[in-house]
Amino acid sequence: MSTLSNILLDKEILLESGTNELELLVFELADYTFGINVAKVREVMPTVEITSLPRAHPSIRGVFKLRSQVIPCVSLMDHLGITPTRETSESTMILTDFNQQQTAFLVDAVDRIYRLSWQNILAVPGLEALANTPVTALARCEGRLIVMLDFEKVLDDVTDQYFRTAEVDNPLGLPREDLRIILAEDSPTVRDAIRSALEASGYTRLTFFDNGAEAWSWIERRLAETGKVEDVGDLVISDVEMPQVDGFHLTRRIKQHPELRQLPVLLYSSIVTPDNQKKGMAVGADAQVSKPELGKVVQLADELISTARRENRAAAMRKVTETLDDAAPSPPSASPPPAETPIEPPSETDSAPECQDETEPRGPKGVNPALWRTFHRELQGHAARLRTLLAQATAGRSESICTDILRTLHTVKSAAMVIPLDRLSHATHMAESLVEAARNGGAWPEPPLEHYLEWLDTLTSPTCNVDAALDAGSLVEEELAAVAV
Repeated sequence: MSTLSNILLDKEILLESGTNELELLVFELADYTFGINVAKVREVMPTVEITSLPRAHPSIRGVFKLRSQVIPCVSLMDHLGITPTRETSESTMILTDFNQQQTAFLVDAVDRIYRLSWQNILAVPGLEALANTPVTALARCEGRLIVMLDFEKVLDDVTDQYFRTAEVDNPLGLPREDLRIILAEDSPTVRDAIRSALEASGYTRLTFFDNGAEAWSWIERRLAETGKVEDVGDLVISDVEMPQVDGFHLTRRIKQHPELRQLPVLLYSSIVTPDNQKKGMAVGADAQVSKPELGKVVQLADELISTARRENRAAAMRKVTETLDDAAPSPPSASPPPAETPIEPPSETDSAPECQDETEPRGPKGVNPALWRTFHRELQGHAARLRTLLAQATAGRSESICTDILRTLHTVKSAAMVIPLDRLSHATHMAESLVEAARNGGAWPEPPLEHYLEWLDTLTSPTCNVDAALDAGSLVEEELAAVAV
């Protein structure tokens, strides 16, 4: 028990972003077996002394104090109407942390933690008998089906914490009724709550899906049919925990697509913890919010859609300008200079469209120049170190070399997120994944890592046009992603 508790408390089992996996904590209650996503679990502990509360919900046993915090305690047995069958009934507490609240749930015993793909998480059959039960999914685990309880619904039932559905002002003046929002959420309760909040504020073109796999299939099909991202939708709102394909994996697919990446994604979940926020950033989510903040969902939807529309208009204007420049007639040739004036031969960089003849490195558009100069110097040092480490790893790999490479790549990714340079942070994250796989026994991915390093060398050139170089990095990103698959 203590080992399991420490693992959960220290969060040592957090998964990498976008791997479409989850950790499932399996526990027992009388003759039943249930599961909960470890991302919602703070700690497992023996049941402590509980102080009862007058006029509380029948399923609330009371409260207890843990590390200076008063925590409510819920009896799942009472709430589900299960009859005790053990002498050690409710001897264990599962301390959860979601929806910005810590709550303890009484159980009989915990089994263990299983790592599963979200593809092994099955949607609940649409049976009338299950319509009002707090069950969110079924987990296929070692030849048996584990019922995953809808802890959000249980908590809402016993604490009367209902979602806000009041109208949210529209200070940006968006035509909300004309905008399409794609939503991926497996909980019927949460779907209804989101629908109420969005519709109350004027968003009526809502397309719902029960999981990320269905949402991605529809998005791909819609893009193929229309040929335009703007005809697919204006925003994707996705839960993190879903059967088949989770929210992180769905976001990564969208953001790695050459056309769909301009589609903003808002992750909406009960488990938007600091660790999960890092995961969301790593896969390219544009914003993240927790489930109690429905009003903030509408506000963020406005901001993300408005920003995306503005950026798309700017991109379209640049394209028109470039087209006009290409079509314009060439100016007449200038008169030759006097014979005594020497003519400088063209520099080698004249033929390289990605570079400019400048003494100071010019950063990407919209980035503070001073911040870019600092990052540029830092990236030069990291690139040189990676060059040395990769040469050593090619000659003879060791645990320490792989660790140094991973540490350096992580530093590059973290700095790129601050700038922010999404292309660089995403590609570096995929490079990390390849090195980690090689450290665990996989083949050493020398060609894609070499191409990644060549790209870093281009970005750190003092005369580089960073915007053009970042666009060219899409090929590096695609190569890394292909090897990762």
